[in-house]
Amino acid sequence: MGKQYQIIVDVYEKIFRGIPELVLILFIYFGVGLGLGFPPFKHAFTAATFALGLRSGAHQSQIFRGAIRGIGEEQMMAARSLGLSRLQAIFRVMVPQTFIIATPGLGSEYSLLVKDSSYAFIIGVPDIMFWTNRVIATPPLDPVFPYFAAAFLYILLTFPLATYLDMWGSRKKKQLGLQEGEG
Repeated sequence: MGKQYQIIVDVYEKIFRGIPELVLILFIYFGVGLGLGFPPFKHAFTAATFALGLRSGAHQSQIFRGAIRGIGEEQMMAARSLGLSRLQAIFRVMVPQTFIIATPGLGSEYSLLVKDSSYAFIIGVPDIMFWTNRVIATPPLDPVFPYFAAAFLYILLTFPLATYLDMWGSRKKKQLGLQEGEG
């Protein structure tokens, strides 16, 4: 990758990993149109999706960067020594290993993204927290149970897939000899 692209990627990653999700959602929803030459997001769901996508993309760039570095240049050299072109080596050797190494991190990122979506209720997106607050607003309900139920729903949405991806990634790494243990 050219040096100028590396700088752009690094700046993007630093900015969108550094800004808290709630601040990013509020900025995109209320502040993007302020003198920047394009209209603000009128639709709360679109603004929240865009903000969370920018944040998640920055985290995923680091997950994949780490996975690519975890493979090592030796794999590329071995593939090239077998007669594969650089492009063939990337797509037949490097990319499959990259996805296997990145899978547990992607499972964690999925969990974070689902949980971070709870910030979207601040701008009116009807998600789990939105409906939890609506339930609490109807007296005489104590807020403890609705928040407990919301927490349980978030666990149901995140735990099974993240756990499965972590186990699958570990099993694949062992099968391919990328990790110590039984195959």
